[in-house]
Amino acid sequence: MRIGIVGLPSSGKTSLFKALIGNNIQTSFDKPNIGSVKVIDKDLYKLSEAFNPKKTTPAEITFVDIPGIPSGIENKKRRNEIFSAIRKVDALVEVIDAFSGTNDLEDAIATFDSDLILMDLDVVERRIERLQKEKRDQKKERELTILEKCKGMLENERPLSELNLSEEEINDIRSFEFFTLKPILYVVNISDADIEAKEKLKKMVKNVISDRYDAIVVPVELELELSELSEGEKEEFLSSYGLEKPILPEFIDASYDLLGYETFYTVGEDEVKAWTIKKGTNTRKAAGKIHSDIERGFIAAEVISYKDFESVDFSFKEAKTKGLLRIEGEDYIVKNKDIVHFRFNV
Repeated sequence: MRIGIVGLPSSGKTSLFKALIGNNIQTSFDKPNIGSVKVIDKDLYKLSEAFNPKKTTPAEITFVDIPGIPSGIENKKRRNEIFSAIRKVDALVEVIDAFSGTNDLEDAIATFDSDLILMDLDVVERRIERLQKEKRDQKKERELTILEKCKGMLENERPLSELNLSEEEINDIRSFEFFTLKPILYVVNISDADIEAKEKLKKMVKNVISDRYDAIVVPVELELELSELSEGEKEEFLSSYGLEKPILPEFIDASYDLLGYETFYTVGEDEVKAWTIKKGTNTRKAAGKIHSDIERGFIAAEVISYKDFESVDFSFKEAKTKGLLRIEGEDYIVKNKDIVHFRFNV
């Protein structure tokens, strides 16, 4: 999972990156900053306590802090360089400055959306022009038909995510890495003085963005300070601002929801590990996350939900006795928080 953090210069995006990755990370203002964060997962650590493995491996998210996108035609070359970096991520986090009082949130969102639409339209128009000059086979005819639909949507200033393309159509144009097909999470960066108004701000933002996108409100500087404290200090710090918990775990959850990802676990004496998969993934494909040999030689999967496993104190013997441990074939769709053991032969 690779998520790009974008925004105008001084919007707070690099502070958000540091709050996620760690404030001691060296950052550049000219090049993308890349770092990974381990997903805090209390269920994984309960499994680890039960099995006492040699190693416990949480899921990870890679964040890419992309240099601030300057506005204006005079910055076209620099903007194109930055947009090229954005194409390489799976989803976007757009950080919007609501702490300085200098920006209108709706205008900031509209400007960002418009930039992405214009960049996609430019790619679509150039590709259509080329296809129209070429001798076309059936594959290229299909591509041209899809791109004509995309062009109409973009010319109406609407993102391609609202076009309801089929999975087959998306695969046919996947190589273009269109910006407006990427999931977007809007992060409204507020000052600590505005914490009490965060729900109101979130509602306002969600009213102006696409239903396919999501938004959260984060006091980024406060979260950056929080990331530098010990666990004991964090509780006192949060209490002083009337907060029950850090907001960043909500950010991680929103990132998973944004991409349609979920988690399954493998457990044993050697390792307890969390794996990230797309919702709707079957057991054979999930096995491939571990190793291609397991996917190729897949026979069956032993599956139990985390909730059921917890109810028998994480005992496989008790789970079998109560009929909670199931044998599933390759068409079973792995559920969030399933514990899975794969049987295979290569």
